[in-house]
Amino acid sequence: MKKFVLPLISIFLPALLLTSCSGERQRPDDALGTAREFVRSSLDGDYKWARELLYQDSVNLVELEMIERRYDDEMSKADKDGYKKSSILIHSVENVNDTVVIVNYSNSWKKKQMPLKVIKKDGKWQVDLDYTFSGNL
Repeated sequence: MKKFVLPLISIFLPALLLTSCSGERQRPDDALGTAREFVRSSLDGDYKWARELLYQDSVNLVELEMIERRYDDEMSKADKDGYKKSSILIHSVENVNDTVVIVNYSNSWKKKQMPLKVIKKDGKWQVDLDYTFSGNL
């Protein structure tokens, strides 16, 4: 019996691992999960994923482009490493209504509290940066 099990494991385990790793990232199905994913991807410099989580309007796209440019062009390697190693700290979650949630967060590297608005549009939760910079709901 052992002669058959070991070869099967050695064949199927790598195939299973490759299949599970090659899948697309799953978009969170709630506001807090979307906020966490967006912040984590921003801290890690993964702006492709951050852009996927963003509400796609011209203001948001310009804001994210400026953030990405600062990250790529102006931030030191030490700061980038600090952000990548940092934890996300959630200070409060305010459910404004069924489609708007404000998440106040910071990270363990810089510790500056920031608000992040997450909105539900077209059946999915998306980050709206306008509130972060303007404070307008």
